[in-house]
Amino acid sequence: MKIRDCMKRQVYTLPDTACVRDAVDFVLRYHVGMLPVVDAEGKLVGVVKLRDLLELGMPDFVSLVEDFAFVSHFGAGELQQPDPADLARPVREVMHEPIFVEENSSPMYAAALLHHHAIRDLPVVNEHGVLIGLASHVDIGCAVMRAWKLG
Repeated sequence: MKIRDCMKRQVYTLPDTACVRDAVDFVLRYHVGMLPVVDAEGKLVGVVKLRDLLELGMPDFVSLVEDFAFVSHFGAGELQQPDPADLARPVREVMHEPIFVEENSSPMYAAALLHHHAIRDLPVVNEHGVLIGLASHVDIGCAVMRAWKLG
């Protein structure tokens, strides 16, 4: 089995020409926690994570807190607004180098990358670096369980 056999093929991507406001719109529209950023040829050039976007509008100290339970006692942090200049910034300024896997890789290798980098979604590219899908630990786990003889 290859990772291309168990990945999601419908992936919402953001063009590398987009601004941060566009990334926020995509997250709100599609309810995703990570957006692959692609160039004009569809090649994966970066990723924008939900946390990156939330940090624009939340107090700096929140990023240092491991347990958010006490944050509500300090006021309405969730009502903070990002600076309009931050929303207008090019997405290239906030995106990260992508961690990805090639389509012919094994699901266990993909699972190891997810675990090692503590990420939830892993972009899948073809041999030319073009994004073709997205794999999560759930996709991989389901693929493993499909092979089980249950009856």
